[in-house]
Amino acid sequence: MPVYSYVARDTQGQLVTGSTAGADVTIVRRDLRENGYYVVSLSEQREAESLSARWARFRGVKLGDLVIFSQQLATMVGAGLPIVECLYELIEETENQALRMALVQVTQDILAGSTFSQALSRHPRIFSELFVALVHAGEVGGVLDQTLVSIADNLDKEQELREKVKSAFVYPIVVLVVAAAVVTFMLMFIIPVFERVYAQFRAQLPAATLGLIAVSNFLTRFWWLAIAGIAGLVAGFRAFIRTEKGQRIWDRTKLRLPLFGKLIRKIVVTRFVRTLGALVNAGVPMLAALQTSARVAANTEFTEAITKISNDVTEGSSLSGPLRMSGKFPNLVPRLVQVGEESGNLGEMLNKAAHFFDRDIEHSVRRLTTLMEPVLTIILGVIVGAIVISLYLPIFTLATVIRR
Repeated sequence: MPVYSYVARDTQGQLVTGSTAGADVTIVRRDLRENGYYVVSLSEQREAESLSARWARFRGVKLGDLVIFSQQLATMVGAGLPIVECLYELIEETENQALRMALVQVTQDILAGSTFSQALSRHPRIFSELFVALVHAGEVGGVLDQTLVSIADNLDKEQELREKVKSAFVYPIVVLVVAAAVVTFMLMFIIPVFERVYAQFRAQLPAATLGLIAVSNFLTRFWWLAIAGIAGLVAGFRAFIRTEKGQRIWDRTKLRLPLFGKLIRKIVVTRFVRTLGALVNAGVPMLAALQTSARVAANTEFTEAITKISNDVTEGSSLSGPLRMSGKFPNLVPRLVQVGEESGNLGEMLNKAAHFFDRDIEHSVRRLTTLMEPVLTIILGVIVGAIVISLYLPIFTLATVIRR
């Protein structure tokens, strides 16, 4: 007899989960109803679904899922439905297992007396600090539906930003992977053939050719050691950047990378002004908004700069002055902030800055992609060309060896 997993409400309105056996869905639903449960969702347990549920605990929720969730919740709340009723509906409609399980726990916490924002804050891997802060501001201001629309818009733009970044890095990564594959193939399969040919003539080989053959022999005999070495370097690097010092060094290095450093800086600035603009528009106090924006910046160098700016604002300074003095932000940011402070439209000015940098990033990605194509082609050509030249150098001396 098949087993079904269910999410239901009991007679006290508490959300409960469990599993039960039954001949089919209709009979199971009827049995649960007779036992005093209102079924929210009901699905048959399968091995694939069980594995999927386990995997859902380890994989995150995509931004697209959160965008849809925020939009649907905003529509329901705007229509006057209680938040718990909205969550019941969304639990049944949500396909992402990780998000569904989180919403079940959020609903239980709300029924136990927590506010919506408090319940969301218990799931930081799914709902970011910015998400929770905006929801809290919407609850306090009585404009939760409008805030949820703002959240959906913010997440949608963040998703677009990530797609732009991916498009900038995909091409060079693909080219580098292909280059590594070509070089590895030549070292492990082509160079050994040349080595056997040259060994028959017992000719004195150039240093470049000898070095190439040595590398080929090492990879052929100890390929497992090379893989272990690469894996160790990757693991060591990831462990290093998890430390406070390592993260600071890596963040500083990223901002100074050739070609990519300026793009990364623009991305961090865009994320900061968009986050701060969303929080200011939601009515979050400036100091709290700056503190949240600092933690969302995703770069320790900027986080430290924003924290110092927050301290200056605490002492009575305007926002535009410390922004300008920090030296971390383009001149457009403090100028627009100053206009916003003087006109009382700071949130709108920050949104305009975010829109400007969004377009600037898009243009930068196009320029970077156009520039990277010939650069990477030249690099790949130089690497392969150097290998080929090193292989064929001995041929110029073979004629002399043969005549002897």
